Amino acid sequence: MAGAPVFSQYNDDHYPGLYAAGVFNQTKTPMAGRDVINEDFVNLPNPQLFKIYVEQKEIDYQKIIRRFSRLDLKQGQEFDEYDFQTEKGILHLQTVKIVDPVNYHLFGLELSLTPEFDAPIQVDSIVDTAILNQNVERYRDFDSREFDVKSIENKSVMAQTRQSEIKIHLFVNTTSEENLDAILIQNDQELIERFKFDGKSDVTNHFSKVIGLTTSNELNYEPQKVAEQVQDTNLDQIFARADLYWSQFWKFHDLIVESDNSELQTLIRLNIFHLQQAANHNANQYLDASVSSRALTGEGYRGHIFWDEIFFIPYYAKNDPATARDLIHYRIRRLAAAKQNARLDDEAGAMYSWQSGMYGDEQAQVIHLNPVDNKWDPDNSRLQRHISLAIAYDVWYYYHVTGDATILNEGALEMILEICKFWLHKAILDDQGRYDINGVMGPDEFHEKYPGAKNGGFTNNAYTNIMLAWILDWVNKLAEDPKVSFGRISKEIGFSSDLMKKGQEVSRKLNLEIKDGIIAQFAGYFNLKRLDFAEYEKKYGDIHRIDRILKAEGKSPDDYQVAKQADVLMTIYNLGSSETKRIINQLGYDLPDDWLEKNTKYYLERTTHGSTTSRPVFAISLADLGQKEKAEEFLETAIGSDYYDIQGGTTAEGIHIGVMGETLEVITSCFAGINIMGEILKVQPQLPPKWDKVQLETNFKEVSYNFEISSDQVQVIADDDCQINVFGQDRLLKGHEKSVFKR
Repeated sequence: MAGAPVFSQYNDDHYPGLYAAGVFNQTKTPMAGRDVINEDFVNLPNPQLFKIYVEQKEIDYQKIIRRFSRLDLKQGQEFDEYDFQTEKGILHLQTVKIVDPVNYHLFGLELSLTPEFDAPIQVDSIVDTAILNQNVERYRDFDSREFDVKSIENKSVMAQTRQSEIKIHLFVNTTSEENLDAILIQNDQELIERFKFDGKSDVTNHFSKVIGLTTSNELNYEPQKVAEQVQDTNLDQIFARADLYWSQFWKFHDLIVESDNSELQTLIRLNIFHLQQAANHNANQYLDASVSSRALTGEGYRGHIFWDEIFFIPYYAKNDPATARDLIHYRIRRLAAAKQNARLDDEAGAMYSWQSGMYGDEQAQVIHLNPVDNKWDPDNSRLQRHISLAIAYDVWYYYHVTGDATILNEGALEMILEICKFWLHKAILDDQGRYDINGVMGPDEFHEKYPGAKNGGFTNNAYTNIMLAWILDWVNKLAEDPKVSFGRISKEIGFSSDLMKKGQEVSRKLNLEIKDGIIAQFAGYFNLKRLDFAEYEKKYGDIHRIDRILKAEGKSPDDYQVAKQADVLMTIYNLGSSETKRIINQLGYDLPDDWLEKNTKYYLERTTHGSTTSRPVFAISLADLGQKEKAEEFLETAIGSDYYDIQGGTTAEGIHIGVMGETLEVITSCFAGINIMGEILKVQPQLPPKWDKVQLETNFKEVSYNFEISSDQVQVIADDDCQINVFGQDRLLKGHEKSVFKR
């Protein structure tokens, strides 16, 4: 439910937004001689709108003389207070908003009005149906009407998306604590519950609004049941359920960092809170949906599903594995679409789309309109084929942490093998007996093609090739895993012994370009020109989007050694430095002892952190190199990236859920040093100097661990007998008994 004030409608300052996971709609807009089709995350009718009248005149909501807002992370409530100057005097407004985390179709708000005068007052509780998708300014030139209202009756609004034909049901019930009778107004476009009363000075009137939302996109679509829940539920019941839910949640899922930064703890909890709001097994088990890059908070990137899952599915796997499983099923259900994508591009297997929405077909545009010259330019972003490697990695992470093989046997293994078919088809043998991967982009989106090239993409992107070799290694292990029905599934889908053999060969003979221990982002990267960052910072100040600056100068970032984020170091974020080095060695390359230092320094000098996900990647490498203060600086900037809106306005289009999960992973796996890569947990803390202690709980191999970690001591309680290695010391933990390790 929107954090915008209840009295607000779309304007320059506020944007009420209500979104339901998985609800998309396609629109078609004629533009510069072409029809542009966009699939959008639908902003639904707004059920939180209130209008207030004093002596039959609507108050001026711009005349706010005091405002106070607070998000209560502990109880999942948002509080807002406003003092308005009216012609009769000051009117105090208080609202409390809450989402029911158990009966997930329900949410509501409480509104309190206190005048400092005597006068007739009217309160209209409204469902606003005149809604367009208008959150992102650059999208407003496109058709933004996503749904049509079909009926308004019985305190409900039924709408339907115009192309995808998803039914949207909103049910409302507004009541007055003072037992005022509501006048119900319903017509083709509006639903109003109207209350009139004689306002008395310093006397408060209270209103409660319970709202129910359901859509036909749900696997258990039962609108009548939700209608009954709204009528049978009062706001106090929602508050009680939420209080119990959140108290239990924070008891087990808080991450406590004791440091000299007073804001850090709050921002960490804010990130955890957003992750919990973005996906929840109570709801997601019934939703054919994943989490978009802006979660449920805005329309940035049209709500599409990207590779950002790689940053938060690990969090869910360790803290809420059922939710991680739900999100992986979104990808499994789109396997047929991914195979169709591959066929359309004359590829094999499954080619998952860079931008996925409702159906799983590619939603990244093929071309985009340059507003400067009104010409259509190629959009090569869809060449980020590493999305499928992220999907496979997420399945590995879930399986490795939980040991739940059923997901592999019920669709995930088929998905992974079809992904491998795609990559083995793309792996081309060269004259030296090694394999090339051509025509792909890495995570660094500043580079789309070679200088002067007609076609997009690069040869032997380091991130892609290293991750592919690692995934192929895992497939070999799965073939021997007794819990996995590898033989049956591989036979059913035609993953032959010849493909297995090629996979083993490719995992040892993929090409990389390495010079003096530095791994090139892609073949030919070292030949690109250097850019004087100091000169550009002097000229422009903020250069985090150096790509746009260069294009404005008539230049291309393709010509320069500049990076939005460091592809090479991203492999270390995923796998750790030792496993990354092992894979590189397996591919037949030697690395010097100082390879990590060289690569970190090299790419740090060339990276502008145009993505919020960049700094946490560097934080891990810097911490591994012992540069803990620099690592802490990078991480803390990333933790507050949305709170401080460090990219200059992008947070208004929705929070960046990827970096929120990513920063939590850096804290747990790097700073607290809890390494899950092996068969037992290994703990080797490397806390920053200004951090005194980290406390957290995590799950691994069906055991729950409660940690209290400082630089020189680790206390741990496991809920079952298990092995662990802390500070290099192997020990058998007894269930429910505290064990202490000293460095």
